[in-house]
Amino acid sequence: MPRQKLKLPPVAFLVCLVIAAFAWCVVTFSKDYRVSYPYKIVCYNLPEGKNSVTVSDTVMTLTFSQKGLKYLSAPFSRKDKAVYISVSDLTKAKHKASVYSFSNKEMRDFLLHHNFGPELVAVEEPEVLTFYLR
Repeated sequence: MPRQKLKLPPVAFLVCLVIAAFAWCVVTFSKDYRVSYPYKIVCYNLPEGKNSVTVSDTVMTLTFSQKGLKYLSAPFSRKDKAVYISVSDLTKAKHKASVYSFSNKEMRDFLLHHNFGPELVAVEEPEVLTFYLR
């Protein structure tokens, strides 16, 4: 039985291709990415004596900073993106009223502590979010 010779050029090409693909993956997945997603606003935990809430906007756009493929993790890749806001926790630092307005910075600070971690960079839209309690 004659031995078959290994063809070196195709094998060398495949090895180089695998190394290049690995290097591309390392570089691509080590970058920091900023992604923005729309989130539906869902309110719960109303203050005592209040039985309904209306929000000025039903969707808020949140921007996240992630490294590599982390932005595909659960809170960012769900199709039914919703941010759950406890109205009691949100309004307890303000005076009792039936209308509460929050700037996007105030909403970002609240969401950092209650919903998302340090990967949340900003609340892009709306500039001001108003809650009407009845």
